[in-house]
Amino acid sequence: MVRSSLALVALAACAVQAVSIPRDEINLMKRNYIDSLSKRSKLAKRQSVTSGVGDADILNFALTLEHLEAAFYGQALQNFTADDFSKAGFTGVYPLLQQVSADESQHVSFLTSALSAAGATPVEACEYTFPYTDVASFLAVSQILEGVGTSAYLGAAGAINTSAYVTAAGSILTVEARHAAFISYLNGYSPFPAPEDTPQSAASVVTLASPFFKSCPTGSAPAIAGKPALTVTTTMPKVGSSLSIAPMNASAVSSSGTLYCGFASGLGAGFSKWSNGTCMIPTSNVTDGQTYVTLTTGPSVSDDSVVAGPAVIILGANNYTISAKMGSTTNSSGSASGVSSGSMPSGTSAPASGANMLQASGALAALAGAVALLL
Repeated sequence: MVRSSLALVALAACAVQAVSIPRDEINLMKRNYIDSLSKRSKLAKRQSVTSGVGDADILNFALTLEHLEAAFYGQALQNFTADDFSKAGFTGVYPLLQQVSADESQHVSFLTSALSAAGATPVEACEYTFPYTDVASFLAVSQILEGVGTSAYLGAAGAINTSAYVTAAGSILTVEARHAAFISYLNGYSPFPAPEDTPQSAASVVTLASPFFKSCPTGSAPAIAGKPALTVTTTMPKVGSSLSIAPMNASAVSSSGTLYCGFASGLGAGFSKWSNGTCMIPTSNVTDGQTYVTLTTGPSVSDDSVVAGPAVIILGANNYTISAKMGSTTNSSGSASGVSSGSMPSGTSAPASGANMLQASGALAALAGAVALLL
């Protein structure tokens, strides 16, 4: 079945007319893949030599994030209508966000089935709180959330032992990256600002995601401890400029010794001395896009060196627009979907402001007091 699907992909790349795989065949492929994972149930409990946790633990952590994203989009699409998005300057975007929401729900279903088939207990969805009040702030939070999700999968990939699980995680990672690119562009940012994405550890992801959690069923809260939260008050951060950043709880960070701001960006990192609540954004080893800033004891952004954070900043121009003519697409039922002929979503006419992005990242820190109830 896998070979036949690869052959279909190859034919589609060469033929003038696209090859469409029937939905029932796709579902059968997924079932066959999940069945293959059930034969690896012993491997689900094998621990990673690098992280000390098992493959199933890593996929359950991914499922925790997928539950969060599925709830985030599901609630937003109930709170806002297509007309709300149009009035905010994002005409034609609503059906695409519905697809994003459907993707996240499919990720939940796939990971839940895969973990169950492998003999592991999937985590359940929690109760969440999301810091948005309108369409613009929803898209600002979405950009950060999709970026964090991409970084989480990328950071976990190296700790997975079983190749089948790497494939499962990788197949979701690429879709999350597409979501991140799409939302970034809607907000006026480049959809591909840097040549590499930025991996983040589980502890960093928990630090950023935990404020979204209100309560969880027993055994489903993030089991990994995060770091103290950071608050950024600079509205339009730029490379080479000063960044105002400080712990939400000043007592969480020792006042003795030298601390640095560590900027995780792509596969590299830049550092500058932190003093009186500010540091400089380095001009080297820092690229445009979603950057993760921590307070660290030395030139390292490893969990052992980080004392607080990360916080998220978005670097780069916030004014990307294009004008292009696109044909309409037709789904299997023959009805038009996506973007209408000769037009594109006009979301770029109302890019997210620096204040919106700051509100989105700052709201995560403002909710950090709930972390103690979960961990």
